[in-house]
Amino acid sequence: MKRILISQRGGDLSAAVLINGELDAFYSSNNNSPRLVGNIYKGRVQNCLPGMNAAFVDIGRDKNVFLQSNQNFRVGQDVLIQIEKEPVGSKGARATLNISLAGHFLIFLPTLNYVGVSGKIQGSERDRLHALAKKIRPKEAGLIVRTAAAACDEQTLLGDLDKLTAIWSRIVERNAKRKPPALLYSDNDLLDMIIRDEFSPDAQIIVDNINLQRRLGELVPADNISFHDDSAQIFDAFGIADELKKLNQRELTLPGGGQIVFDKTEALTAVDVNTGKFIGRDNFDETILKTNLEAAALILKQIRLRDLGGIIIVDFIDMNSDAHNRRLMNFLRQNALRDRNKTKIVDMTPLGLVEITRHRSRK
Repeated sequence: MKRILISQRGGDLSAAVLINGELDAFYSSNNNSPRLVGNIYKGRVQNCLPGMNAAFVDIGRDKNVFLQSNQNFRVGQDVLIQIEKEPVGSKGARATLNISLAGHFLIFLPTLNYVGVSGKIQGSERDRLHALAKKIRPKEAGLIVRTAAAACDEQTLLGDLDKLTAIWSRIVERNAKRKPPALLYSDNDLLDMIIRDEFSPDAQIIVDNINLQRRLGELVPADNISFHDDSAQIFDAFGIADELKKLNQRELTLPGGGQIVFDKTEALTAVDVNTGKFIGRDNFDETILKTNLEAAALILKQIRLRDLGGIIIVDFIDMNSDAHNRRLMNFLRQNALRDRNKTKIVDMTPLGLVEITRHRSRK
């Protein structure tokens, strides 16, 4: 069973997605620091870096955004861009010229001639959806079929596409009328994003705010929505408050007594695994393998919940068995498929470090 718990206290909104009672995803907005990823701007080039095919673009915020492309830029040039990466530390946001608009079933690419299908859809269904996307896509534009589109018919996909092309038409109209810097489109509504990315007909949405309940009634069937009127805070009532607190903890304990430690730098995130109090009942090699597999499961889950991005280096406990190393890597690659964000288990280095890269979409 899938439950989506949505809470609004003050101006901030938080949401937790539970699959069979287990926390699978967490979203949180902060009105004092809204997300930029997905926003589309008409910007103006302020500085050019010819040696890097890059430019810094003014979008009307404190810091210019970094834009890299094979296109040649000139100072004062107007550009239509979309934010693809949030600012991190001293680095400003990163932008792209390749615009994408996400719907529930499709991603519309108005500036790219490309058709793709989610890697989680395989076999004949993948071929069917690829052919369908080629058939319905607008001329000289592109489409990516999302995982939620599995088993969808042509009319369902066309309905999603019509909504996205209408949004694009409004963006084009605003771009023609407004002077830079100007925000043309905001993907900053967390509630819309949650419904778009997480809702399915079998999902139960539980809210603790009457205004949210009314607004959700315009987005999804009323039968899928219920109101939490218990005196206990909604996350406490469903037993996930303690797990949410762990998202800010540096050290976490594994079920068997081992530990994982997160250390984040501007360049990468390092994760260390150690046995802690876990001594096991089997031989030493089996004890280490069990600890590493427990750690791998928790690390991948924390990566999703914390929305870690960029380079992640995991220092698992050294194993003497090549078969155990292969089993660990296969476990990581299989379980990384649960992440809706692009996550790649690169390899294990000669020093026994596992390299992971992940595309982060939020702060």
